[in-house]
Amino acid sequence: MRTIIAVFALFLLFMPAYEAINIVYDETNDAFLSIEDHSYHHHAQKVLDSPFKLNGTTPKEGFSSGTLVQYLFREVEGVLLSRRVELQRELGEHVSTQELQEGDLLFFKGEKGLFSAVYLNNDEFIVATRHGVELRSLTRNNSYKKRFLEARRLSEEEKKRLSPSTYKNHDHPAIREALRMLHRPYLLTGDTLAAFDCSFLVQHAFEELNVHLPRITYQQWKVGKEIPLDDAKPGDVLYFSGTWQEGISHTGIYLGDNYFIHASAEEGETTISYLGDAWMKHFTGVKRFDHIQLNVNDPIIGTASTLLNLPYTKNGEKPDQGFNYSGLTYYIMKQHDRNFPRTAKKQWKYGAPVKLGEEQTGDIFFFESDKGYILPALHLGDGQLLVVRKDEGVSIVDPRFSYYWSYERLKGIRTYERD
Repeated sequence: MRTIIAVFALFLLFMPAYEAINIVYDETNDAFLSIEDHSYHHHAQKVLDSPFKLNGTTPKEGFSSGTLVQYLFREVEGVLLSRRVELQRELGEHVSTQELQEGDLLFFKGEKGLFSAVYLNNDEFIVATRHGVELRSLTRNNSYKKRFLEARRLSEEEKKRLSPSTYKNHDHPAIREALRMLHRPYLLTGDTLAAFDCSFLVQHAFEELNVHLPRITYQQWKVGKEIPLDDAKPGDVLYFSGTWQEGISHTGIYLGDNYFIHASAEEGETTISYLGDAWMKHFTGVKRFDHIQLNVNDPIIGTASTLLNLPYTKNGEKPDQGFNYSGLTYYIMKQHDRNFPRTAKKQWKYGAPVKLGEEQTGDIFFFESDKGYILPALHLGDGQLLVVRKDEGVSIVDPRFSYYWSYERLKGIRTYERD
């Protein structure tokens, strides 16, 4: 046994620099085991000579300086950094070159702005250059020595806040659902779980709470309750202006302590970000949506919520058939009033008039189509209506933001007695 240990000792002694291998002796099975090395040295060896590619994110594809740093932190520590170097520099505390440790961030002045690198040891660091990913030295490479600006070290708290595992079992359902969407591709106007934009992520995540938000960012901003940033809590929603167009243009779910999760066009995916100076330049406000949660304990609203996304079908009046316009309200109200009529005209005549602004959940709004047809819609509360649309089936709309189901087309509102 001693002979085997001696052989391994000689092997380790003459291993090439940066050769990443951890070996432990398993006494139970009388064998040596190798353990995967998650050090920056190990992963530096894996990505060396990868090509340069702006916004590339894998060794095969290649890297820019920012995406290389992003990749290494994610692989080694499970920490999600931005690919934007100026956002990376907002994190951590300044450290002197005499205090450098493996995994510290290095920042340099480039010809067209900043670039970043990751420190390894003995003055060496790994960086994405125009020639690919290479090792360089702070002391031996004069060009880097002259361009060096500073080094920064992330705190353990920052790493924790930027790690998805921190929020895995979060109490807020919208945060848990948003975490499930991490690294899904970003797609402007995308509205499927395969690829989507910022407002879709927020809309989708809050459906877990029976909170049904408008699809578009600026419309979401109009329906929530505004909260001061100092009073924001996890699960509130942040809104930003002027990021890629004028006005409200971006949103994300607040995680607490100035971190948020969002579908980011710049990052190309759903990720976690720090609410630093760069984001604060665009910050507009915080919204809370607790007050527009559907009251599923109400028998009518509870039934209505189970019918979402069922298809439109001509003459449909049951879940297994799908619904047409009046078939939806007929199915829901029939369970609480056996005499509730089937057609929209008769539903209109059957109810008692209600003034706009005095409506209650379970009342029915009636709209006029372009051809003069009467179209019923069930009031869910807080201005939201359950309707049937030919293109999307049973859906929730808000007359403030809908062209077809708008207040301009509103014929009137009716209320009904329940059994």
